[in-house]
Amino acid sequence: MKQKLWVFLIVIILIAAGCSAPTKTDKKDNQDKAENAQKSKPKYHRIISLMPSNTEILYQLGLGDDIVGVSTVDDYPNDVKHKQKFDAMKLNKEQLLKAKPDLIVAHESQKGMDGKVLQSLKNKGIKVVYIKDAKTLDEIYDTFKQVGKVTGRESQASTLVYDTKHRVDAVLKDVPKHEKKPTVFLEVSHEPEIYTAGKDTFFNYMLEKLNAENSFNDVTGWKKVSKESIIKKNPNVLITTEGISRSEYLKVIRKRGGFEDLEAVKKGRVEAVDGDKISRPGPRIDQGLEELRDAIYRDE
Repeated sequence: MKQKLWVFLIVIILIAAGCSAPTKTDKKDNQDKAENAQKSKPKYHRIISLMPSNTEILYQLGLGDDIVGVSTVDDYPNDVKHKQKFDAMKLNKEQLLKAKPDLIVAHESQKGMDGKVLQSLKNKGIKVVYIKDAKTLDEIYDTFKQVGKVTGRESQASTLVYDTKHRVDAVLKDVPKHEKKPTVFLEVSHEPEIYTAGKDTFFNYMLEKLNAENSFNDVTGWKKVSKESIIKKNPNVLITTEGISRSEYLKVIRKRGGFEDLEAVKKGRVEAVDGDKISRPGPRIDQGLEELRDAIYRDE
């Protein structure tokens, strides 16, 4: 259920939102400046994170004990169950103030959705940072650095970037190379309507990195699609990212008239992956890529 809520939140939010060597003296001056800058960096001990991916980054940077609140769809790591919950879709100013945060880590799309609330908190001296919507691996690594910089954990962020890159590279190294790429339909929501991810989304980017083709790469962003359009595309693989099991997804597919003639259904290529891992641009993205890779190339 949490996965369904998280994926739905993502869809709604994104639809609503887009020299010469130094002398010894120079070295000493630079060192003094660096030390002074380090001392002047604010230290935050009451952090509220309004997106699960931001929360996971903060924990990886060793700031779990400093987090006092998370969004209602946060479920990882397990420790978040002990944190106060805030509805990221409808922020309550009084509730946020009562938690006495000194730092709020938000998603850039919330500038439009909850801009007035967050601005009023900034006016009261609370630091509010907006994390950009990452659509590539490099942009994910940039968010690690961004969070690390604002929290004074730049060294830890650099280590996180290095480690994550290493794990991602290992996953991509084992991607089969076919002359004809498999076509994939990614279903991010099946009720009340079917939604998928088109181009200019991280999901589409991941498929490209995995040498696969998005069946709906002719649309942009997160789109509602009809059963008829899916049948017309006739993808090689159907994959749900909604947080339901493969057997549950098969039941959904069997209720759709005409889907029995799809190549993916005929060949048993109906798959399910952990939606949290591939939809959250965070430290577990290598696990998400691995699951998606294995779902696409299950028989290889």
